[in-house]
Amino acid sequence: MDTPIILETRSLNKRFGGVTAADGVNFKVHDGELRCMIGPNGAGKSTLFSMLCGIQSADSGQIFIAGRDVTRMEAFRRVQLGVGLTFQNNRAFHELSVRDNLAIPRTPTSAASSDAGAARFAYVLEAFGLDPSDDTRAAELSHNQLQWLEIAMVLAGHPNLVLLDEPTAGLASDETSQTAEVLQHLNTTGLTIVVVEHDMAFVREVAQTVTVLHQGQIFAEGTVAEITSSEQVKSIYLGKA
Repeated sequence: MDTPIILETRSLNKRFGGVTAADGVNFKVHDGELRCMIGPNGAGKSTLFSMLCGIQSADSGQIFIAGRDVTRMEAFRRVQLGVGLTFQNNRAFHELSVRDNLAIPRTPTSAASSDAGAARFAYVLEAFGLDPSDDTRAAELSHNQLQWLEIAMVLAGHPNLVLLDEPTAGLASDETSQTAEVLQHLNTTGLTIVVVEHDMAFVREVAQTVTVLHQGQIFAEGTVAEITSSEQVKSIYLGKA
């Protein structure tokens, strides 16, 4: 790709006691890309994601966002640089209203208060049927509405790069398809999206490039067709010798 690199890791390492969760990971995502990250349980996906977000620190190596070294930068500083994050466990404020949840990320310190960012936020609200004046407590929402609320909260901050950890977990097939459609549209506006996901139907639908992690290393990268036809990738999922 000839677009600039917006996210990069260089020789990223992380150990937990005797377990190597990230082993010299070199990872690049180009501006405007929609990338999916997959791998069997224990592959190191969550650890890599948490280091990209700034939740966990790397033992060694570097992380760059838009060319800036953020390896030791706190998570909130990365958000201020234009990074939006969601996590496996929904982090909407359940005791607050939908309105308040959507208002919290919209601060003067948001990195990219742009027309494009505002348009993306407005689109997500409409696509997911969310009302920014809704006084309903988040705790009263259904599971899919909570998932969508968290994505909308991310877009409220007008990010340039969005990192989503299993955004379709627990969703019905039609809700997963709707989520895929929304992310694809956001990507067509120039938003860079990286998704950690287990649902291969979802990955097939949205991914431009797929990164496969295994035992803390990048095992393979390629198009959906290349990855799903790889016997080596099939073997690490199915446990073949």
